[in-house]
Amino acid sequence: MTKKRYLATALCVALGSTASAGLYAQERAMLEEVIVTAQKREENLQTVPLAISALSSAELEMRNIESLGDLNAVAPNVIFRDNPGARLVSTVAIRGSVTNQPAIWIDSPVGLYLNGIYLGKTQGSVFDVVDIERVEVLRGPQGTLFGRNTEGGAINFVTRRPTGEFSGSARAEVGNYDRRVGRLQMDLPQMGMLSASVGARKETADGWAKNSSGPDMGSVDNEAFRTSLMFEPTDNFTAVYDFDYSYIDQTPIPSSLISLEGWGGTFPSVFGDFLGGAIESAAQPFVTTSRPDRVSTNMAPGQEGPLESSRTRAHALTLEYDLTDQDQLKYIGAHRTMTFNDSQDIDGMPLDAIDVIPGVLSWGMSASYNRETEYDQNSHELQWIADRDSLNWVMGLYYFEDDGETNGSQLFTLFGQAPQQVNYGADTEAWAVFGQMDWQFAESWIATVGARYTEEKRTGFSHRYLTNGFGGSLITDEGDGLLPFTSYSETFDDTSPMAALSYELTPDINFYARVAKGFKSGGFSSEVADPAVSTPFDPQTSLSKELGMKSMWLDGALRLNLAVFHNAIDDLQITQLLPGTTQSLLTNAGEAVYQGFEMEFAYQLSDNWRISGNYGYLDTSFDKYLDNSFAPGRPIIDTASNRLAPYAPENTAALQLEGTLANFSFGELRLLFDYTYTDKMYLYAVNKSLSAPNAGGSYVKGIDEVPDTQNLNMRLQLSDVQVGEGTMDFSFFVRNLTDEEEQIQGIDFSMFLNGTWQEPRTYMFTASYNW
Repeated sequence: MTKKRYLATALCVALGSTASAGLYAQERAMLEEVIVTAQKREENLQTVPLAISALSSAELEMRNIESLGDLNAVAPNVIFRDNPGARLVSTVAIRGSVTNQPAIWIDSPVGLYLNGIYLGKTQGSVFDVVDIERVEVLRGPQGTLFGRNTEGGAINFVTRRPTGEFSGSARAEVGNYDRRVGRLQMDLPQMGMLSASVGARKETADGWAKNSSGPDMGSVDNEAFRTSLMFEPTDNFTAVYDFDYSYIDQTPIPSSLISLEGWGGTFPSVFGDFLGGAIESAAQPFVTTSRPDRVSTNMAPGQEGPLESSRTRAHALTLEYDLTDQDQLKYIGAHRTMTFNDSQDIDGMPLDAIDVIPGVLSWGMSASYNRETEYDQNSHELQWIADRDSLNWVMGLYYFEDDGETNGSQLFTLFGQAPQQVNYGADTEAWAVFGQMDWQFAESWIATVGARYTEEKRTGFSHRYLTNGFGGSLITDEGDGLLPFTSYSETFDDTSPMAALSYELTPDINFYARVAKGFKSGGFSSEVADPAVSTPFDPQTSLSKELGMKSMWLDGALRLNLAVFHNAIDDLQITQLLPGTTQSLLTNAGEAVYQGFEMEFAYQLSDNWRISGNYGYLDTSFDKYLDNSFAPGRPIIDTASNRLAPYAPENTAALQLEGTLANFSFGELRLLFDYTYTDKMYLYAVNKSLSAPNAGGSYVKGIDEVPDTQNLNMRLQLSDVQVGEGTMDFSFFVRNLTDEEEQIQGIDFSMFLNGTWQEPRTYMFTASYNW
């Protein structure tokens, strides 16, 4: 608490002194206009009737945001977490909509996009994007224009197109943990009708937790490459080809043994006092309640690791043809492949086995797995974008298909299980037709209506069997906890309408009301070892209502945007880990209401200083949550009033202060403080109490939760130093300046809990040359 009070006081002093300087500025500075493409056309952020945040390339550069993993709290009610123990798998929540399941058989309710192209899975979704022009974060259902699996919102990374003028930048960076980063971005001179740009980035760093029995944990080794070709044969036709490549080969962050108690009890309560007591006594020395700087891992015989890697290749072609000054046809086609591999020990102990009765009874202590995924996707989209005097619209057709397969080896002797192989596949074929129209029916009023019809076919298979050692040959797929090869298929469809009404009170103040339906795909719980795996879970749908105000004040120096929302969810999809197994089951638990308030602001205090930030408040409740009770026979009951929602912190906030400390004859000295706060949250849909009359299912408050977290980054930069024909920038950047070390993730195995932590303070010195 002392550190937090100190941090808050320091920020208040800095902001107060800067605000005073701004109040006495002789001439008020204005904020720059923000242009977004959230509705498939370029528009001023302040006129778009939905809650959207946008980060420019300059802001991304200053805040050191280069991938999805850097986006926690960049907008109100938006959180990002690495999946427990897997940094390359994302857990993204917007307004409480989230999936914390890393497998390919489930889709996230938050759509991730690169240049408007959907990224199909959370595995391999955390990668560096080179040459980002801006990031747009859309909150609330975006089904009409963005399609399936945007029930919570959408995040779109937009890269920069070639300029046709010779320019670029080269950057080198060094930091603690032997961090080395190199980055090159370059636009080539236009060659006739062709313009081109290239970008590349390479980063390496040692692990921050020493491993006495394997590679150090938390290391970094990644590379990314991007090229863009733009062909303009006529004034009314443009073709853009983009190629993106990313390769990551690193070690996971440490997975610690947090507690020898899970929601289901302890080892003695599960295995009995004799065996359970022996396991607990052996595990006790490895329990840690703070971020470790030294660990010891044990991998299964024949298992590589610990490691995590991914390789993605993406090709995209965009064709734009202007039929007239008011009509454009646009085609976007894309092909993306991804390979993913992680191999880990997640029990937090270096023990292979213990002798319960020497020479008579031993018990395995391993919880290790390897997971290999091959995935590819194709998409095609055709748009007609039109603009009339009082009408404009977007209409289109969309097709998407993907094919994914995961093969996983497991050794969970800690649960009394023999080595197993868990293989499953998940394929999708979907098509949609959509349209959205804006009608300015009066001078200050605009009505927007839209709808999207989607039909998708989901197919897959599951196969779980015992193996001859870790990753070995099949022994049998018959018996409890096993499943012979089983295939399945189901077709879903949905119509997602939306309507909005906006009113311009003044040229600087706009109000809007918006209603939209969200849709998240159904599917199959492919890891469940039961013939019922072929019974699908249903799609999740929601009805979102939103009221907002977008405004500019003080002659354009202050931007203030507000929104209140109410999101009613039906057939809510909730995942749980079946006790004593590695099987994740997804069910349609019932109904929930997520509602809240959001505020964003930016204030140009003077020509040289700016303060900006956001705040989000989220209130969640379940109206219906069917689950097994703890009564004899475990009948189905409604546990709604005894439940709390996962990954739904009540408060999120962010604050940035950026400005010029001094102007020298040789350059400008700039300073940035970047602070984010996320309230405590639950890792699952937990019970408030396991002793309540309507307690049921699994997980409980107090065990399955993580505390509130905060993070402060800082950059000190000397910019625009003239060197030859170009300029140089020199900067010192610190992430997690106050070295916070709270737990941020965890897995409850019913009789013990593991977890991961905020990464330690890192700092880096950067020099870049721009021409």
